Amino acid sequence: MQKVKPEKKKRVKKTEKKSRIPQIMFTALAGLLVLGVSITVYSKYYKTGYNKGMAIASGFYFSSNFMAVTEDIKGKTMEEIAKNHLDSVIISANPTSWKGTDAYTFAVEVRNYDNHLLYNDRDLNVEYQIEFMLLEDPKGATYQVGFGTETKRLAKKGSVVTFKGKLPGGSLKADVYSLSVGMTNAGIYEPADVLMVAYPTGPDYLVDTKCMAGIVRAIFEEREFKIEEGSGFTVMNTEDYEKDWKAAVESEAGFVYQLITTGSYTGSETTSTRKKIKVKWDKDMFKISLNDEYYQQALNHDKEHPSEPKQYYEEGNWQVMEVEVMPYASIKFVFFRQDGFETGLNGITQKEDFEGKITAEVVTQ
Repeated sequence: MQKVKPEKKKRVKKTEKKSRIPQIMFTALAGLLVLGVSITVYSKYYKTGYNKGMAIASGFYFSSNFMAVTEDIKGKTMEEIAKNHLDSVIISANPTSWKGTDAYTFAVEVRNYDNHLLYNDRDLNVEYQIEFMLLEDPKGATYQVGFGTETKRLAKKGSVVTFKGKLPGGSLKADVYSLSVGMTNAGIYEPADVLMVAYPTGPDYLVDTKCMAGIVRAIFEEREFKIEEGSGFTVMNTEDYEKDWKAAVESEAGFVYQLITTGSYTGSETTSTRKKIKVKWDKDMFKISLNDEYYQQALNHDKEHPSEPKQYYEEGNWQVMEVEVMPYASIKFVFFRQDGFETGLNGITQKEDFEGKITAEVVTQ
């Protein structure tokens, strides 16, 4: 009987163990290599801090509502920018209307952010300088810039004022500069452009990385000069007039006519800012008070200047007086009953007809 030789045991497990050793060693070495490179890079970063390249790469935010970053002007003086680079600077007019009655103020912001999600981190505190330059001589207005308690005036073409600021990082921050244009004479006013340039001055690694500029222009919108709807007999504003207008009128011995105007100033306490108004009344029903200052002025004008058009005259059944009035004026004229007042009132059935017995209108030039 033939003996069966036992099969040799396979040594598979031992072979698999040997084949895994190089793979494990390779993975470990690769990990150490990556770790070593990471440690080297991190150590270099930690040692040198935010160098210029890393600061830019990590995000440096510097913006404004009236200025934009412009590569062409980096390292240039205000004079060089004004002479050679204005074409690359954005221009903004006042975003809201300006009637000239008060100074118009641009709120110029220097920001440490681009939007509410992108802003400088807490380790990046930016120092900067901002400059304002008047590009034309001022005509009919004054220009000044304020920040905090400090105010500086731009007196003439080429005038430059400078401010220095600091924007801490870590949250949304903005410094606000007040650029004010104060009207002195709208009759000769012409908008003078103001150039603004801002750039970082610290830390050192941010110098010459960004520069932003902008131009603002205050546009004056002349408001139409007109007589307000509230003008008329003051008796019209009483409760008695609402209840029984004719009875209220009959109880008055004299009548006050109030004239209210609106418009834009076209000068500063000069005749150029005044507008001519024609006041008319039914001469059979009313006569103006002899003490009225405008009546006296009209009589004196006609006496002293006989060759000029009269300011007090008749027009059919109307007595007419021309007066010069400032915008936003409130003037009261006093009238008394004429001999034909009762007859005229009795012939009126509608209160609107009575109210039209004295009128005022702007004289078109």
